[in-house]
Parts: sequence; C-alpha cells; structure tokens
Amino acid sequence: MNFLQFAFNNVRRNARAYFAYFLSSAFMVMIFFTYAMFIFHPGIAESEMGRMTSIGMEVAEYIIFVFSILFVLFSIGSFLKARSKEFGVLSLLGATTGSINRLVFLENLIIGVGSIAAGLAGGLLLSKLFLLLSVKVTGMNPLPFYVPWKAMGFTAVAFLILFVVLSVFTLIFFRKNQVIELLGGSSKPKTEPRVSWVLALLGVALLASAVLLLKGGNGLDFSKVMLAAATGIWGTYFFYSQVTVAIIRLLKRNRRLLWRGTRLLWISEMAYKIKDNARMLFMVTVAISLASMSVGVILAANAQNERVYKANPFAFTYGIYDEAFFEKDMAWIDQQLSERGIRYETVEQESFFGYIRSSELYVNVLSRSVYNKATELLGLQGLPKIGPGQAIAYAMEGSAAEHALKGPTLPLTLSFLEQPLELELLPNEVPLTGISSNISVVVLSDADFTKLKNGLTEEEQNRLYRNIEIYVPDWQHKEAPRLQDPEIVIGKQLFHGMMERLDHDETSNYMSSRGRTFAETREQLSMLSFVGIFIAAIFSVSSASFLYFKLYSELNQDRRMYHSLSKIGLGEREMRFSSSLQIALLFFIPVVISGIQTMVVLSLLGARFQLGNVTLPVLTASGAFLAAQLVYYIVVRSRYVVQLKRVMV
Repeated sequence: MNFLQFAFNNVRRNARAYFAYFLSSAFMVMIFFTYAMFIFHPGIAESEMGRMTSIGMEVAEYIIFVFSILFVLFSIGSFLKARSKEFGVLSLLGATTGSINRLVFLENLIIGVGSIAAGLAGGLLLSKLFLLLSVKVTGMNPLPFYVPWKAMGFTAVAFLILFVVLSVFTLIFFRKNQVIELLGGSSKPKTEPRVSWVLALLGVALLASAVLLLKGGNGLDFSKVMLAAATGIWGTYFFYSQVTVAIIRLLKRNRRLLWRGTRLLWISEMAYKIKDNARMLFMVTVAISLASMSVGVILAANAQNERVYKANPFAFTYGIYDEAFFEKDMAWIDQQLSERGIRYETVEQESFFGYIRSSELYVNVLSRSVYNKATELLGLQGLPKIGPGQAIAYAMEGSAAEHALKGPTLPLTLSFLEQPLELELLPNEVPLTGISSNISVVVLSDADFTKLKNGLTEEEQNRLYRNIEIYVPDWQHKEAPRLQDPEIVIGKQLFHGMMERLDHDETSNYMSSRGRTFAETREQLSMLSFVGIFIAAIFSVSSASFLYFKLYSELNQDRRMYHSLSKIGLGEREMRFSSSLQIALLFFIPVVISGIQTMVVLSLLGARFQLGNVTLPVLTASGAFLAAQLVYYIVVRSRYVVQLKRVMV
C-alpha cells in the first residue's frame, strides 16, 4: 500500500465524519459554479437587466468565496483536533512530522478534488433549471443552454487553489504540539469555565450601545451604522463567551431548580459546551443574522413597493417646470394615450415641498381645496374645514414620518421661510389618500396656503410646484400588477418617450409613471432576491455543518462521560433527553439570537429607509432559518444519539 492509498483509506474510514464536510463543500462549489455559468453566459451582454444581474452575481461570487475560506479553514481545524490522538499514535510508530503533514495534505486534497467534481456535476445537472429560474425571477429574456467551459475551469481552479492553500496553512497545527499532547487528544480534563464579570457587563453594554446608536435620532449616518455593527458583533461574542456562562453559573446556584431530574447533568455540561463553542456559535449567529437581515430587507422592500403603488391613485404625474412647453406636452400625452384607447382624467395641483422635524422627513404641502379636487375625482370623501394655523397630515404606513406626524402640533419647515410654521395638527377623522408618491402629505387651509403663495418673491416663484395628475380608471388594481400588464408596458413607453423629448430639447418638463417605478423596483429586488436566496442557503448549510463538526469533535468525550454515568444508573431515556436538549440549544440559540438582532436592527432602521412594517418579513426570514435548522437538528441528533447508545451499559 503506497502513501496515496493510505491517505485514501483514512478518508474512507472516517467517511462518517467527513461526509457533512464533503457535502457542504460540494454545495458551495455547485452554487459558485452556477453563478459563474450565468456570468459567463454569452447572452448576458445583450440586455441591460442581464448586465445588472451579472454584477449582482459577481458580488455574490466574492461573498461565497470569502465564506468558503472561513468554512474550510474552520472545518479542517475541527477534524485535525478530533484526530489528534490518531496522529500521536503515528508519531510513536515512527512517522515524521513531514510524513504526517503530507498525509493531512493528501487527505484534504482528496476531499477537495472530490467536492469540486461533485459540485461541478451537480451544477451541470441543475444548470438548465438554474437558467430558467434566473430568467423567470429577474424578468430577463430566455437564455439558451450552453456548455460552460469557462465557468467550469474558473470554478475548479478557484477552489483547487483554496483547498491547497488552506491545507498548507493548517499544517502549522502540528508544529505546535508534542506527541504527548497529540495522544491526549480531546480526552484532556477541562477546567471549569470561568467568567469575567467585567467582560460580561461589557458585552451587555456593547449590545445596548448598538441599539442606542441605531436609534440615532436626527444624526444617524453611515459611520454610526458601522459603529453600531461593530459594537453589536463584539457584544455578541462576549454574550457567548461570558454572559451565557454567567447565566448558567447563576442557575447552578439555585439548588431547587438544579437538583431535579437530569438538570444537574445538562445544565452543568452546557456551561462547558457553550464556553468551548463560543467562537463557533458567534460565527453561526453572525452569519444567520446577516442572511436574515438581507432576506428581511428584500421582503420588506417588496412589501413597501406594493404599498407605495397602491397608495398612489394616479398612473402618471406630469411636472411643469417651463410653461412654454405645457400645451405641446399635454397634446403629446393625449395623443399617446388616445392611440392606445386609454380613457383618463386629470387634476391640477399646486404644492410646496417642505420637511418636518428633520430635513429627511419630506412632505408635500397642499391646500384643502386642491386636495378635495383629487378626492372628488377619486370618489372619496373630502376633508372637513381646516382653520387658520391648522393642518391635517398623512404619512405612509411604517415610514419615519408616521411617528413624526403624531402629536398636538406640527413644525413645518419651508425653504423660503426663516422660521418653521407651528401648526395645530387635527385628527385624521377622514382616511386620507396618497398624492402622487409615498411622500407624506400636509394639507393646509386655503387661506394659509394662499398667504404662503402670495408671499413668494419673484426669485422664489420656483418654490411653488405645479403638477398635472393623470388618473386612469381602468388601471386601479386591488393587487399589484404583473410586469406584462398594460400599465407597466405603456408606463415605460411614455416615460422613455418623454425622456427622448427632453434629450431633443422638445420639453423641459418631466413625467413619472407609477407603473414604471413599481416595475423597475420589483426587477431590482427580484435580482437581489435571486442572488440573496442562494447566499442565505449557503450560510444555513454552513452553520449546520459548523455545529456538526464541533459535535463530532466532542463525540469521544461524550461517549466516555455517558458510559461512566450509565454505570451508576443513568438510563437510556435520560441520556437521550439530556443529549437532545444540549444539541437543540446549540442549534437553536443562534437562530433565536439572530432573530432578535434582526428584528431590533430592521425595526430601528426600517422607518429611516422606508421599509415599512418589518415584523412579518423578519418573522418570515427567521422562520425559514428556524425550519432549516430544525431539519438539520433532527438529522444530526438522530446520528449522535445512535453513537451514544452504543456505549450505554
């Protein structure tokens, strides 16, 4: 038997341990390959949407590769630690450090080459389905199947380099251990987990600081968001390494709680497991949190896009900046709509652009009579009388302005006024409707609006905005339109037609389309969804693999412990309950913590970034990860308990 056969037999004999690592690596290779196949597709350059999607997938490739580096590095380290006793025996039998290093390198290379081959084979089998799915989700033109030689070569070379480099890097492990240490393996007695109350309090303070920074008030900016992320990540690490151990230590002081059934066993053992696995649990939590936040943001943005569409009753908004082009523009719009057999009505609006409390909380300021013209056209109830110094306001659900528009008074800032207007805010007894966009609406009395209008100087006349809102009765949907519906198609045509007129100096005015805005936002979010869903899947599979590797590295130690306990009366039922509960805590604590973090972060940032109500998207994203983790738990727990049952007396 030569050395290569010896390495191959080692891998085969340890197949149970390496199987999850092999499958996870092959899955990463497959996803990386399918993205590369899309990027190198010759039909991508033919459409703008294809180029946008290609850029998004290139970003996804980088993320997948970076995460693959961390995954492979962590996995190899776990296996080497679990097999340290085996390497110690080889050293006693005369194997040199170089021989052991060569053996480890060949084993890692065998698994790496196998996972690359399996990943490429799986990617080729699913390539047609992937192309069909990508086209359907992103709204691109159909992409024909092709033989992706470039993608295969790129993927194979990238991951072969990764496995080789990381295999060489991990060989440093053996140069720091003597034979006696290797023989000890994982059987060395562990000292009782210690807790630093200073670091535990620091962890709590860091998590609280992250929340306070995200609240931000009026001064939240990118630097504060990054600082909040850094403090939150460090706080999460100290939570696992210090706070959880402190909580378990406090639980152990309560004898009434501890000395019942198997609680003494699993509570005491959890202190060791969480302390030993703090870094791994920290990595899993951060990975799931990032994936949950990404999925939650996409789901919330999709829901908000639909709310904005439904809140705007007008199909088109024509903004007048130069009166000289008004009649020709309206004639062109009438011609375009009439040729397509579209019946429409118009309402003219004059408004000011202002903000409340913060320069980022924009509002559209209208008069009551102008607003009631719109409600009359829409068949809705008009607003009641508004007195001088009073206002009625409307804000999109879940927006930052929704909270700012609550209270007895409303500070309204206009660019041409030196001091903000302090208005009495009347209750919303009549449901208000959105006007032209998701920007909040403030309705003043006719007298107050006219006073502001007449007070404009000649240089300030451009602060009064004049729009023509175009209402199409046949395009009032209860549900969001499909991308091939007439409103979307015609909306894009008219928008691009007006842009061409603007480019050829035939107008200086602007026209927006509700359908086009909705469709383009949905297309962009679809691309992000398509990219994000596979990255989230990789995070999910990798997190489960991390947990499996750590449990396997501790299997021999748990075997010895339960074998000894079974001799003094521990039954199989108690063993199954205790081990199952410990595994469940390791699997589900990161999901629960990441779900809480996702809810807190998106709740604080959702209004600022106009994501609307984020509760349902966050619960959906966290629920998906929880369901996936449940499947992994059932599989891992069954295999683990079977191994422990074999050592019970």
